[in-house]
Parts: sequence; C-alpha cells; structure tokens
Amino acid sequence: MERGLVSTIIPTYNRAATIQRAVDSVLAQDYPRIEVIVVDDGSVDDTAERMAERYGHDGRVRYLSFPNGGVCVARNRGLRSTQGEYVAMLDSDDCWLPGKLALQVGILEAHPELSMVWSDMDAIDTDGQVVSRAYLRQMYGCYQYFPAPLDLFEAEEMTNDGVPYYIGRISQALVLGNLVHTSTVVARADRLAQAGEFDQSVHPSEDQDYYYRLCRTGPVALIDAVTIHYQIGAADAASGYSRHYELATSSLKVFTRLHGRERSTLRLPREAVEHAKDELYRWVGISSFRRRRMAEARQYLAKRIARRPSDMRSFAYLALSCSPFAMPLFRALRVVLGRGRF
Repeated sequence: MERGLVSTIIPTYNRAATIQRAVDSVLAQDYPRIEVIVVDDGSVDDTAERMAERYGHDGRVRYLSFPNGGVCVARNRGLRSTQGEYVAMLDSDDCWLPGKLALQVGILEAHPELSMVWSDMDAIDTDGQVVSRAYLRQMYGCYQYFPAPLDLFEAEEMTNDGVPYYIGRISQALVLGNLVHTSTVVARADRLAQAGEFDQSVHPSEDQDYYYRLCRTGPVALIDAVTIHYQIGAADAASGYSRHYELATSSLKVFTRLHGRERSTLRLPREAVEHAKDELYRWVGISSFRRRRMAEARQYLAKRIARRPSDMRSFAYLALSCSPFAMPLFRALRVVLGRGRF
C-alpha cells in the first residue's frame, strides 16, 4: 500500500463515448498522487482502442479487460488491483469536478478515524448539461427519514475553505435505504478490505448492502458540496424504468437482510422502519404487476394494503392483477388518468 496514493476504480461496459471524460476528470485533479484502474467488463465497442490510443503511454492509467461478469465483479476486480492508501470510485458515465480529491483526502487526513467520505452531486443529461442541482437527496429517498443533517450525523465540521461536512456512525440508517452515491466516494483501503466485496446476488441494490458494511467499520463523513456530475437519462442507466422490478426486489432483499442483522439492537424509530417496509411492498407489488408477474404482485400488494388500507393506488393495482384482462385495463386507465397518476 502506497501512502497518500488514491486508486480510482472505473468499471465500464460499452461506454466508449463517455469513458474518456471519466478518466480525464481524474487525471485533471490537482491532487498529484493518483492511479486509475479501468476495469472493462467485456465491452464489444471500441473502448479498448480508445483507451490504448489516449492512455497507452500514461503510467497513471491501467486498463484491465475481462469477460463480462457484471458491475459487482468488475468493481471487485478493481479493488483487488489497488495499490493506494485511499480508494475512490467512479462510474464510467460520470465525471469528477476539479478539486474533488484534494477536498476529500484533506478531510480523511484531518480525521484518521473516518472510513469514508462522500458528497452531493449534480445530475447531467447525455449532452453534459446540468439538469438538477444537489441531486443526492432527490435520488436517494432514504434522506426523507433524516430531514436535517444532524438527524443523521453527530457532528458538523467546516474545512478551512468554508466547506461544511458532517461526521457520524450511520450504519443502522442504511437499513432504511441507500444514502451513498458510489461515484462520490473516497475511502481508506484498509476499511474497504474489512467491508469485503460487492455482492452480485443483491444487484442492482448492492451499493446499499456494501456501504452498510463499510459504515460498520467506523464513522464516515458527508460533504455538503457537489464534487461530481452524475449522468442520467441514458438507455443503459442502472435506475432506468425498465429495471424497476430488479431494483425493487433487490431493495427488499437488502432491507430484509440488514434489518435481520440489526433487529436486536436497532435504534431507528419504529415508524421509519415500518414506513420503509410498507413502501417496499408497494414498489415490489406495482413493479411485479408491470412485469406481468401477477401472483407476485398480488402477494406484495396485499401485504401493503393490510398495513396501509387507505392506499387506493395499491388497491387498484391489486384489483387489476385479479382480472384476466389486467394489462388492457391498465393501459386504458393510463390513457384516461395519465401516466403520472397511474
């Protein structure tokens, strides 16, 4: 392990159009001690050619190519290849803003007890234009349970440049949902080793599971400032509409796993835990319906209604799921009521 070195892991798959932007945003940092590890997860576009042409003679960049195994496998391969005291994560369609590493490493050096530092982000479209400022709390609904930073963290600090950040032990909060965006993370390599590897069996909700384990290794810090641009709206986006069923079912799986681990010592408000569970039942129920998995839809919508009998939307989906004409009726209702209402 090389002291002071930041190893940046960039998994990629068929993103030749954005990989250079991601790598360049790391190399442009004013923090001098960096290495970039691009883990190509079996791309069939011209990623390899572009990487060789642009970075083939740059000793700071390592390009590793493997058969396709999924993003968890790619990140884990990257983790095993790091040499730095610190490890940063970056998805290949996102990019960092200037000063990110110096800010985050500075906080880690000022607080040796911290396992990880992450930050807010701006959302950009596929043309690189900012479409939503300070997007972290909009993307991750778990922040609704912690309206003020000190509802989640124990202390507020300020850098010498006046950037606020918050410190605390927050692993139990991750039971309710994810709070951490991967492309904003800088962590200590030894704490990552304690946390283990990303779990492909809970993809695409592996981040919540992983950061829960990382947060159990010590206190962490959230910087109340934007350090990255997060791209939304691409066809292959992990949060796209077509993947709602996978997101919903894996989120319920992670919630059940973490809640089981923490049940005997859980200090979260009971109302928050029950609300999170109820929302997951509805999400799985509705996304199962839209995937035409009607038996599964009925199972989870019935659980939701038993706990929240006033939820008319879930009741409507449950009624539709019992009809042999479920999908034609669903499409007709969406025309009449509007897609946003049903």
